[in-house]
Amino acid sequence: MSKNILLFLLLTTLLGELSAQCGTRYTSRYFNSIQVFRDVEYSLDAPALIAASITTETTINKDLVMDIFMPPVTDTVTKRPVVILAHGGGFINVAFMGGTVLVGTMKNEDIQALADTLAHWGFVTASIEYRLGFNILSPSSLKRAVWRGAQDMSAAIRFFRKNAAWFDIDPDRIFSGGSSAGAFCAIHSAFVDHTERLPESYELVPILKKDLGALHSRPVVELTSFNPFMGTSVLADDVDSIPQGIVSCWGAIADLGFIAHGNNKAPMVLFHGTNDLIVNYKCAKPFSGIVLTAPNTCGTYIIDSLMNALNMPHNTYYAPGEGHEYWGALNGDWLASGPNAYWPDIIQKSSDYLYEIMRPALPTVNGPDSVLPSTNYTYSIANPNPNYKYCWEVTGGVIVSPIVNGATVEIEFFNTSTQGFVAARAVDAAEVASGSALKYSVVSTNVSVDQIANTTIGIQVQPNPASEQCQLVINSQKEEVGKIQLFNTLGQSVLTQRVELSVGNTAKSLNIKNLPAGIYRIMVTTEGSRVVQTLMVY
Repeated sequence: MSKNILLFLLLTTLLGELSAQCGTRYTSRYFNSIQVFRDVEYSLDAPALIAASITTETTINKDLVMDIFMPPVTDTVTKRPVVILAHGGGFINVAFMGGTVLVGTMKNEDIQALADTLAHWGFVTASIEYRLGFNILSPSSLKRAVWRGAQDMSAAIRFFRKNAAWFDIDPDRIFSGGSSAGAFCAIHSAFVDHTERLPESYELVPILKKDLGALHSRPVVELTSFNPFMGTSVLADDVDSIPQGIVSCWGAIADLGFIAHGNNKAPMVLFHGTNDLIVNYKCAKPFSGIVLTAPNTCGTYIIDSLMNALNMPHNTYYAPGEGHEYWGALNGDWLASGPNAYWPDIIQKSSDYLYEIMRPALPTVNGPDSVLPSTNYTYSIANPNPNYKYCWEVTGGVIVSPIVNGATVEIEFFNTSTQGFVAARAVDAAEVASGSALKYSVVSTNVSVDQIANTTIGIQVQPNPASEQCQLVINSQKEEVGKIQLFNTLGQSVLTQRVELSVGNTAKSLNIKNLPAGIYRIMVTTEGSRVVQTLMVY
């Protein structure tokens, strides 16, 4: 293997290790195990539809539940984000058909898998039950079903905000989303203002079709006990219903005016197949006109165009030629082939988008613009947040002071460098990392190391790169006692040894077989001298 290839591999490994220190949570698998709490009640006595005709609706009060997925009890983060997910199924409710391919439920395999995956990545997640059912012959019935589902998503958001302390979550980082009908619920719940109503949500026929109420009017359970979950029903009108972001998988909206004219806004990431015959990605009747009385709805393409025109933050991804639930499911359950290649891609794009919403502001790095090699310099964060920790990375040098949530570090640049790059990221209480703030420092190369600091010792490392063991040869001009230290890229000491030096060369073996691959700095100090050498471990 050539030295260049070896160096590339070592730097790749090093950057991976630095990234792990700087926040990979929420963007990839972080935990090996999670907690799952089934059938947690979040809204009581919701009037659920059991029968409907063109002029009547028959309802029964129903307690709505959700499955909650959480990181393990060993997780120390107390300000975790939440993702609330709603299943697909076209709002269809057929007696005795729950859990079949004809009727979607919160137990749908795709939504359960999505909630499970994101919990392993560090989120708190929930798959919610919401009210279903409409009369396919009634022009208004489907819109009333959408309204009920949006009310229930609103209640689920307020349930978590009201009970944030019980779940160790950040009430300002609640996201919603869903598949198909579940995406309808999330979109309408976010964009419909308190003062706005679908006309169909009002009482349509005196006594026979009751007023459904305002979108954000459903009461929620305020917990008094955790596992077993117990609580009381409250209006929860003192907490907000609007999420910080939405994940819409092949969803649509009933009225574009909710986005264009409403005060409620939320960033969105949207996914849609261009050959979706269930929910058209432009504007059309759902179900490809099978439900003849269904109203027109507008899908991702039109929503994307409107949000572009309004300069509203969002990301949109189309799957050319793909149909409904193109991640490999049929009405929420996996096809025989299981999740396809779109599945991990949708998860990654969704989590990356939510991560960008959560990111702390970019910090500002202060430090010298011009430096000498083999000399310590201080770099610091301007106006550091006491609730953050800071992650540092250096190119062309090494951190020589340990970092403990530090807003200040000392850095020494190599005498082979012409420019140093110092990067810092802010990591908040939820372990979300900001982008990297860069500081460039020109390294002077026309000044020899001997001019910088008089030294009576010199060192050589053999072999270098090395694995398992290497030999340090120290040349000294006098007999003296010295100290050998090995630092990793974070400035942490990983090895310390005492050494007695003779006049001439003194050889010392270093056991490095337990060190992770990466770039290290060997520092040898005596009473009047200090020298530093780079060691690459593979």
